[in-house]
Amino acid sequence: MKKSFEGFEIKSFDAEKRTFKGIASTPNQDRVKDVMLPEGATFKLPMPLLLHHNHTAPVGQVIDAKLTSKGIEVEIYLPKIEQEGTLKSRIDEAYQSLEHGLIKGLSVGFIPNWDKADMIKGGGVQFNEWEWYELSLVTIPCNRESETDFTKEFLEYKAALGEKTLKYDEPERTSEESKHVVVKLTSPTKGGVKL
Repeated sequence: MKKSFEGFEIKSFDAEKRTFKGIASTPNQDRVKDVMLPEGATFKLPMPLLLHHNHTAPVGQVIDAKLTSKGIEVEIYLPKIEQEGTLKSRIDEAYQSLEHGLIKGLSVGFIPNWDKADMIKGGGVQFNEWEWYELSLVTIPCNRESETDFTKEFLEYKAALGEKTLKYDEPERTSEESKHVVVKLTSPTKGGVKL
Protein backbone atom coordinates (compact mmCIF):
# COMPACT_ATOMS: atom_id res chain seq x y z
CA MET A 1 0.00 0.00 0.00
CA LYS A 2 1.18 3.48 -0.77
CA LYS A 3 0.48 6.95 0.58
CA SER A 4 1.79 10.22 -0.76
CA PHE A 5 2.69 13.25 1.31
CA GLU A 6 1.79 16.78 0.25
CA GLY A 7 5.42 17.61 -0.42
CA PHE A 8 9.03 17.21 0.57
CA GLU A 9 10.53 20.39 1.95
CA ILE A 10 14.30 20.17 1.56
CA LYS A 11 15.97 21.72 4.60
CA SER A 12 19.57 21.05 3.59
CA PHE A 13 21.60 19.50 0.81
CA ASP A 14 25.20 18.22 0.96
CA ALA A 15 26.62 17.83 -2.55
CA GLU A 16 29.81 16.14 -1.30
CA LYS A 17 27.98 13.48 0.74
CA ARG A 18 25.06 13.42 -1.75
CA THR A 19 22.50 13.69 1.03
CA PHE A 20 19.27 15.63 1.38
CA LYS A 21 17.52 16.43 4.66
CA GLY A 22 13.90 17.41 4.81
CA ILE A 23 10.49 16.89 6.32
CA ALA A 24 7.36 15.27 5.03
CA SER A 25 4.23 16.63 6.69
CA THR A 26 1.83 13.79 7.39
CA PRO A 27 -0.70 14.17 10.23
CA ASN A 28 -3.33 16.01 8.15
CA GLN A 29 -6.11 14.34 6.17
CA ASP A 30 -5.12 13.65 2.58
CA ARG A 31 -7.29 13.97 -0.51
CA VAL A 32 -9.17 10.75 0.29
CA LYS A 33 -9.61 11.82 3.93
CA ASP A 34 -7.10 9.34 5.40
CA VAL A 35 -4.68 10.26 8.20
CA MET A 36 -1.33 8.61 8.92
CA LEU A 37 0.01 9.39 12.38
CA PRO A 38 3.81 9.79 12.03
CA GLU A 39 4.48 8.54 15.55
CA GLY A 40 2.68 5.28 14.69
CA ALA A 41 5.32 4.21 12.14
CA THR A 42 7.73 1.34 12.76
CA PHE A 43 10.72 0.92 10.44
CA LYS A 44 14.32 -0.24 10.05
CA LEU A 45 17.21 1.80 8.68
CA PRO A 46 18.73 1.96 6.20
CA MET A 47 15.51 1.79 4.21
CA PRO A 48 15.25 1.52 0.41
CA LEU A 49 14.76 4.80 -1.47
CA LEU A 50 12.93 4.23 -4.73
CA LEU A 51 11.90 6.36 -7.70
CA HIS A 52 8.12 6.21 -8.29
CA HIS A 53 7.75 3.01 -6.21
CA ASN A 54 9.74 0.93 -8.69
CA HIS A 55 10.86 -1.89 -6.37
CA THR A 56 13.27 -3.29 -8.95
CA ALA A 57 15.20 -0.04 -9.38
CA PRO A 58 16.37 1.55 -6.09
CA VAL A 59 18.11 4.94 -6.23
CA GLY A 60 19.42 5.29 -2.67
CA GLN A 61 18.64 4.84 1.00
CA VAL A 62 16.88 6.56 3.86
CA ILE A 63 19.72 6.79 6.38
CA ASP A 64 17.92 8.70 9.13
CA ALA A 65 14.30 9.25 10.13
CA LYS A 66 12.79 11.03 13.11
CA LEU A 67 9.10 10.74 13.93
CA THR A 68 7.49 13.86 15.34
CA SER A 69 3.89 14.94 15.86
CA LYS A 70 4.34 17.39 12.96
CA GLY A 71 5.74 14.92 10.46
CA ILE A 72 8.64 12.68 9.55
CA GLU A 73 12.10 14.22 9.24
CA VAL A 74 14.26 12.21 6.87
CA GLU A 75 17.79 12.16 5.54
CA ILE A 76 18.21 10.42 2.21
CA TYR A 77 21.40 9.38 0.46
CA LEU A 78 21.91 8.81 -3.27
CA PRO A 79 25.29 7.19 -4.07
CA LYS A 80 27.64 8.49 -6.77
CA ILE A 81 28.20 5.79 -9.38
CA GLU A 82 31.34 6.25 -11.50
CA GLN A 83 30.85 3.36 -13.91
CA GLU A 84 28.67 4.20 -16.92
CA GLY A 85 25.49 2.18 -17.26
CA THR A 86 21.84 1.87 -16.29
CA LEU A 87 22.45 2.22 -12.54
CA LYS A 88 24.43 5.46 -12.95
CA SER A 89 21.80 6.92 -15.29
CA ARG A 90 18.91 6.05 -12.97
CA ILE A 91 20.54 7.45 -9.82
CA ASP A 92 21.84 10.55 -11.61
CA GLU A 93 18.32 11.24 -12.90
CA ALA A 94 16.84 10.98 -9.37
CA TYR A 95 19.64 13.08 -7.86
CA GLN A 96 19.42 15.84 -10.46
CA SER A 97 15.61 15.87 -10.25
CA LEU A 98 15.86 16.50 -6.50
CA GLU A 99 18.69 19.00 -6.84
CA HIS A 100 16.79 21.12 -9.38
CA GLY A 101 13.40 20.88 -7.66
CA LEU A 102 11.75 18.74 -10.34
CA ILE A 103 10.78 16.13 -7.75
CA LYS A 104 9.12 17.50 -4.64
CA GLY A 105 7.05 14.60 -3.42
CA LEU A 106 7.58 11.66 -1.13
CA SER A 107 5.43 8.57 -0.85
CA VAL A 108 5.67 5.74 1.69
CA GLY A 109 5.21 2.06 1.04
CA PHE A 110 3.52 0.68 4.16
CA ILE A 111 1.50 -2.11 5.74
CA PRO A 112 -1.30 -0.88 8.01
CA ASN A 113 -2.13 -2.43 11.36
CA TRP A 114 -5.89 -2.70 10.80
CA ASP A 115 -6.46 -3.67 14.47
CA LYS A 116 -5.30 -0.21 15.50
CA ALA A 117 -6.92 1.75 12.65
CA ASP A 118 -9.94 3.98 13.25
CA MET A 119 -12.74 5.01 10.93
CA ILE A 120 -13.02 8.79 10.60
CA LYS A 121 -16.52 10.24 10.73
CA GLY A 122 -17.36 11.54 7.29
CA GLY A 123 -15.04 9.06 5.54
CA GLY A 124 -11.42 8.00 5.59
CA VAL A 125 -9.25 5.91 7.89
CA GLN A 126 -6.83 7.01 10.58
CA PHE A 127 -3.74 4.78 10.59
CA ASN A 128 -2.48 4.82 14.18
CA GLU A 129 0.14 2.09 13.66
CA TRP A 130 1.80 1.11 10.39
CA GLU A 131 4.94 -0.64 9.15
CA TRP A 132 6.98 1.59 6.87
CA TYR A 133 9.18 -0.43 4.49
CA GLU A 134 10.17 1.95 1.64
CA LEU A 135 10.24 5.61 0.70
CA SER A 136 9.79 6.81 -2.86
CA LEU A 137 10.56 10.02 -4.65
CA VAL A 138 7.49 10.99 -6.66
CA THR A 139 6.86 13.77 -9.15
CA ILE A 140 3.25 14.43 -8.19
CA PRO A 141 2.46 13.98 -4.49
CA CYS A 142 -1.05 12.84 -3.65
CA ASN A 143 -1.59 11.70 -7.22
CA ARG A 144 -5.18 10.51 -7.47
CA GLU A 145 -4.11 7.66 -9.76
CA SER A 146 -1.72 6.22 -7.21
CA GLU A 147 -3.76 6.96 -4.11
CA THR A 148 -5.98 4.33 -2.59
CA ASP A 149 -9.12 4.92 -0.57
CA PHE A 150 -8.65 2.47 2.30
CA THR A 151 -12.19 2.84 3.69
CA LYS A 152 -13.43 -0.32 1.97
CA GLU A 153 -10.45 -2.40 3.12
CA PHE A 154 -10.92 -1.19 6.71
CA LEU A 155 -14.62 -2.09 6.72
CA GLU A 156 -13.98 -5.49 5.15
CA TYR A 157 -11.33 -6.25 7.78
CA LYS A 158 -13.65 -5.31 10.64
CA ALA A 159 -16.52 -7.31 9.11
CA ALA A 160 -14.26 -10.38 8.86
CA LEU A 161 -13.69 -10.08 12.61
CA GLY A 162 -17.44 -10.12 13.13
CA GLU A 163 -17.63 -6.46 14.09
CA LYS A 164 -20.65 -4.51 12.90
CA THR A 165 -19.64 -1.87 10.37
CA LEU A 166 -21.32 0.42 7.93
CA LYS A 167 -21.50 -0.62 4.33
CA TYR A 168 -19.04 1.09 2.03
CA ASP A 169 -20.38 4.54 1.07
CA GLU A 170 -23.34 4.16 3.47
CA PRO A 171 -23.82 7.26 5.64
CA GLU A 172 -23.91 6.81 9.38
CA ARG A 173 -27.48 7.00 10.75
CA THR A 174 -28.57 8.15 14.15
CA SER A 175 -31.45 6.52 15.99
CA GLU A 176 -33.57 9.62 15.40
CA GLU A 177 -33.28 9.31 11.62
CA SER A 178 -35.96 7.43 9.76
CA LYS A 179 -35.39 5.33 6.68
CA HIS A 180 -37.00 6.52 3.48
CA VAL A 181 -37.98 4.20 0.66
CA VAL A 182 -38.43 5.65 -2.79
CA VAL A 183 -40.88 3.77 -4.99
CA LYS A 184 -41.06 4.67 -8.67
CA LEU A 185 -44.62 4.22 -9.83
CA THR A 186 -43.74 4.79 -13.49
CA SER A 187 -41.10 2.05 -13.75
CA PRO A 188 -42.60 -1.27 -12.64
CA THR A 189 -39.62 -3.20 -14.00
CA LYS A 190 -37.10 -1.09 -12.07
CA GLY A 191 -38.16 -1.67 -8.50
CA GLY A 192 -41.49 0.07 -8.80
CA VAL A 193 -44.95 -1.29 -8.14
CA LYS A 194 -47.67 -2.31 -10.58
CA LEU A 195 -51.00 -0.54 -10.14
